Amino acid sequence: MKLKYNILTILAALSFTACGDFLEPDSESEFVPEDATSLNELLLGEAYQRNDMEGFNIFLGLLDDDIEAAPYQVPNDGFDGNLYLASFSWQPDMFKMMEEAGAGHINVYESYYEVILGANAVLDYIPNVRDTEENINKVKAQALALRGFYYLNLVNIFGQPYSYNPEALGVPLKLNSGIEESEDYLKRKTVAEVYEQILTDLHTAEEIYLSLPQGEQWNDNFRTSLPMVQLTLSRTYLYMENWEKAAHYAKLVMENPNFKLEDLNNIPLNGKNDAGETVRTYMVYPTYSSSETIWPYGNVQDMFEWTYEGANSTNSTTGNKMHAYFQASEELLNTYVDYDLRLNRYIVRAPKGSSGELMPMAFGKVNVGTTYYLPQNAVGVFGRCLRLSEAYLNYAEAKAMIGGEGMGEATSTLNTLRSKRFDPEDFEDEEFATQEELIDFVRDERRRELCFEGHRWFDLRRWGMPSFTHKWHDNAESTSTFRIEENDLLYTVPIPDEALQMNSSLEQNELPDKRTPIVE
Repeated sequence: MKLKYNILTILAALSFTACGDFLEPDSESEFVPEDATSLNELLLGEAYQRNDMEGFNIFLGLLDDDIEAAPYQVPNDGFDGNLYLASFSWQPDMFKMMEEAGAGHINVYESYYEVILGANAVLDYIPNVRDTEENINKVKAQALALRGFYYLNLVNIFGQPYSYNPEALGVPLKLNSGIEESEDYLKRKTVAEVYEQILTDLHTAEEIYLSLPQGEQWNDNFRTSLPMVQLTLSRTYLYMENWEKAAHYAKLVMENPNFKLEDLNNIPLNGKNDAGETVRTYMVYPTYSSSETIWPYGNVQDMFEWTYEGANSTNSTTGNKMHAYFQASEELLNTYVDYDLRLNRYIVRAPKGSSGELMPMAFGKVNVGTTYYLPQNAVGVFGRCLRLSEAYLNYAEAKAMIGGEGMGEATSTLNTLRSKRFDPEDFEDEEFATQEELIDFVRDERRRELCFEGHRWFDLRRWGMPSFTHKWHDNAESTSTFRIEENDLLYTVPIPDEALQMNSSLEQNELPDKRTPIVE
């Protein structure tokens, strides 16, 4: 995407309704923030992935192996299955297919650069504002933390895994909000160069947060924070296979007194909805009511619409109640033992159409209403969050990969986490005879704990890009099978055509031929 916007035009076009009427500019052609408060509100309006913003993740959950097609149903009138099949079958022209199937505007690439542009605008204005050093630093740290987090997502969607080829093309690095005459900044940097910038942004943000009073390093105000930065650093180093630093930053988060692991024994299996009906109760993490939530972000519908859409609709032709087109994969469900509390606290069950039989949905840990289940902490309105459990799993994986004495530390960390996921009568500490056995278990545990939180696709990429299949129901009688191969080119998502058209310096990823079903 060619980011050719004039900063005054951008600022004049902002909607400040949610941020405060005092930010209304006197002129539609000019608005210049004068203090840190104005910049803070600009940051919230244009740089945060708020709970009312879409366009970041709607199809990404269809790519991995934690999801499979639900039992066939006659589609609603006018529904085009290519809307879902495009990404579910890893098509090289997925964006075109989705658009032709009625998706409208889906451009993840553009969405991320728009919020990056907002962060850049704030950083560009910081030298010109008048305020205390502390107030300015709080704004600067947020902008850098957000930009680092967004680039980490971007490069792992559109670039090859760092662990596979750090010299492959990543994404362009746009680090200011102005128009530049040089076309060089529009070109894709290597994956390694993007990671270098991510680390620069995050380390600078960390340094700034550490300079602030301790009470300002984290607050339950939906803003970035020191532990958010440290967890993102841990994730970044994990993706880079820098195990020592991944473990270091994970441990800092684990030791932060503001957070503690949720005990799923405290989540009752059943509750009453508003109609007085008995329904299941599930854990919801993207809310500060959870002791694990470090930073909530994103829109619920943007994250999960395509995995629960249809559950509340009725087919006008058949009169049958529709169920979702996807469900949790059997392979994912089989990684849990029957008495693992997560099996009934993390994965939502909803009726399979008109039958009333419950189906394991391909989402969980998020509030989407009380029709079929009762969310815990239902005040949560965000789609995802960074949370404490990831730090435990990052630490365990890093220590397992280091080996030696690290194996004992990894095992102890796993057992601490898992002790909160089982009834005490059912829980036993795990023991591992070999490093390979431990690594395999850590990976399975990461899958169980973080399912449907946006990790699995990125984990598959960095763990060797394995081959697996997706089955799609063409109709009531036939099924098509699509395979993504080991180290497949489509483990790197194609850049949308719209972005390529707007930026002639942007190179497309190498793409395979159109996917066709496997003949079995």
